[in-house]
Amino acid sequence: MDDLDRENALVLTVFAGSAVAVIVGYLLAWRAKRTAYRRAGSLMTAVVAGFAGLFMLAWLIGAVMPLPPPDGTSVWGPLVFLLVFSPLPLGVLYISATFIRRALRDEHGKD
Repeated sequence: MDDLDRENALVLTVFAGSAVAVIVGYLLAWRAKRTAYRRAGSLMTAVVAGFAGLFMLAWLIGAVMPLPPPDGTSVWGPLVFLLVFSPLPLGVLYISATFIRRALRDEHGKD
């Protein structure tokens, strides 16, 4: 197994682990009977979605930088790319904020 296969395996493992964590966290937040399990599921989903949103936002900013291209080409290409793909990380960060708010909501007497 060479280095490229190890890197691919690491990337796939991180991606699969994150997907499983989001699915399990969402199911816990949605269907769990106990408040502690719902809160843990909401926090797990919020943390993984937040990291995914930050990673996507950092990649998006890095893809269009430097925004005024130094070689004098048009600024419209990177600007359209930024505007088209910016709802993806912002949507993921909104989902993360929703689950954080759900986890921190006061749920006295529901256990």
